[in-house]
Amino acid sequence: MNFAIGVDGGGTWTRAVVVDQDGHELGRGETEGAVVTIHEPIAAAEAVRQAVDRALVNTNLSTPGDILWAGLSGAGNEEARTAIEDALVKSHVAEKIVVSTDVEVAFHDAFGVGPGIMLVAGTGSIAWARRPDGTVVRVGGWGQHIGDEGSGYQIAMDALRCITRAEDGRDGPTTLRDTILRHLGLEDVQGLVGWIGIASKREIAALVPLITQAAAQDDPASKEILELAIQGCRGHLEAILKISGPWVDQPPVALWGGLLRCGGPLHDEILRVVEDYGLEILDRDPDPALGAARLALEQGLSNRQ
Repeated sequence: MNFAIGVDGGGTWTRAVVVDQDGHELGRGETEGAVVTIHEPIAAAEAVRQAVDRALVNTNLSTPGDILWAGLSGAGNEEARTAIEDALVKSHVAEKIVVSTDVEVAFHDAFGVGPGIMLVAGTGSIAWARRPDGTVVRVGGWGQHIGDEGSGYQIAMDALRCITRAEDGRDGPTTLRDTILRHLGLEDVQGLVGWIGIASKREIAALVPLITQAAAQDDPASKEILELAIQGCRGHLEAILKISGPWVDQPPVALWGGLLRCGGPLHDEILRVVEDYGLEILDRDPDPALGAARLALEQGLSNRQ
């Protein structure tokens, strides 16, 4: 084996890590998000390819690699996973392609093959658990239309609804109005209608820093929006504990995603929620791309045996 590739693709970023046959990291690269859909697999495949090319820039290596394991948002859908696998095969980025979800590769980096719970809140949201017997259960992950409670997408959408309600006089005024209109270069609230019609999930979730800044300046609407997001994350944790248990030993918990990582806007609040349950937190942020690279390496080595 020359080298293996691991990729983590979510709503915001696609990150690639290249490792040698001994698992030593050779390079990293990143580009925009890669969310798998049945109808547009080529866009996600291109994002993966760009991230891999950037990971190889400072090495003397070139594609195809021996094996690529890509953990991608949206790959839980079998049809979408098949579509992206076919697109990646045609891209010739690696001799062998394996596609799983982004949560699976993050979980592997956090816990290997052991038990644990992962709470995720980034562009989207989900909770994932592996019991001591190896069975896996999940809560959430239903996507932006019927799920994503506690996510960056939900936070941003709640903020936009607050603005329109305030414009109608159904809610009190919020500083989010002028802040978000200025950020988007819009003259009035009516302009949000056109913007939301063409904005991607990533672009919508990218409004979160504006909302956290407004909350820090005591904007009541923003503070309420963030509290709803915290309750959404709490609901995921409560449910995953219930359906994955009973646990003989309290499971370790990993926090992952832009909202929950160390320094993330909801990290401290969710840390307190987890501690309320007497659970132990993983003392580092998971590295999903590295988890994917390790899975790729393990798969490649098992194929040689």
